Amino acid sequence: MQTVDIIVIGTTVMLMLGVIVIILVMLQQKQVIQHKLLIRDKDLQLQRERLVAVLQGQEQERKRIAEDLHDEVGAQLSVLKLNIGGLQTLLKTGNGETERLKETKDFTDTIIQQLRFISQSLHPQALENLGLAHALDSFCNLMNKNKQVKISFTAAGSGQTVDREKALNVYRVVQELINNILKHAAATEIKISYQTTPSLLTIDVADNGNGALLTTLGDARKKTGSLGLKNIESRLNIIGGNITFTAGTPQGTIASISVENYQSSSQNS
Repeated sequence: MQTVDIIVIGTTVMLMLGVIVIILVMLQQKQVIQHKLLIRDKDLQLQRERLVAVLQGQEQERKRIAEDLHDEVGAQLSVLKLNIGGLQTLLKTGNGETERLKETKDFTDTIIQQLRFISQSLHPQALENLGLAHALDSFCNLMNKNKQVKISFTAAGSGQTVDREKALNVYRVVQELINNILKHAAATEIKISYQTTPSLLTIDVADNGNGALLTTLGDARKKTGSLGLKNIESRLNIIGGNITFTAGTPQGTIASISVENYQSSSQNS
């Protein structure tokens, strides 16, 4: 065998070995990447499960407090109101006692109304009994009694029932948006539009305020939950929802919530 042949064969063998080594390295890198992706997915799933557990714990505690307020404190205040009403008929003096009792009764009635509002905010009973649309409509009516801002609610679409978990998270998102509008947007009016198709739930929350919710979004995402944005996005991520913010016309902000496949599995089957 000539020297040239030996060199050619050796070079070929070395090239083949080099290719094999490269292939092995690439396969190993691919396995490492797949392993890292698997670990990342598991971490994300674990984080999601922890978040769901935390939110469920919060909802259970809210429900317990709301029931205690309604059953215990609310009942006692109602008895107090009746007793005050009974005392009014017994007083016939002209020293102002009747007027003071009437003021006390009216004040007690105001406390009862505030208590109902707090109880409804903590645990929306209408959400379990009547569904998301009715619960949001009821919440808007309660907010209007406070006369901080005028809130209108309109609903359209197929009227399909929303999955319980998704309905609760969407309800909390709308609550958070309204709270942010009241705190930061200086709005006098809020319009909530609720619409469903067989596969998509959309809710628009539009205000006529100063646009603060839109102009601070960039900073909010860099911070830890500014304007409640972190809480909003976390809840929507859990249910596969999305939210976008756009400028209103002529002013204000429009927050658009969308949730695909919002119906429960029993409804879809």
